[in-house]
Amino acid sequence: MNREEINRMFGVTDQQLDSMAEEYENGTWKGHVGLVKPGRPRVFDEELETISFRIPKSRVEEIDRSAKARGESRSQFLRRTIDQALPV
Repeated sequence: MNREEINRMFGVTDQQLDSMAEEYENGTWKGHVGLVKPGRPRVFDEELETISFRIPKSRVEEIDRSAKARGESRSQFLRRTIDQALPV
């Protein structure tokens, strides 16, 4: 998920976030922080399973280049690619 997608999910723009950050840093922010849960947010609503397989290093490098070009991590790129290849 890239920055624009996250902003859309939370209904904010970069300008709004910058404004809130400036207010917070100046001590004038009137907002509040909700419940903070430690750890990574869940990616899916079901249990995840790790898989492992071997592919040529050149393919891993191409995956990493493609992921970076899309603003994704390797895992995000692979999950999206697999989702596109599998039937719904």
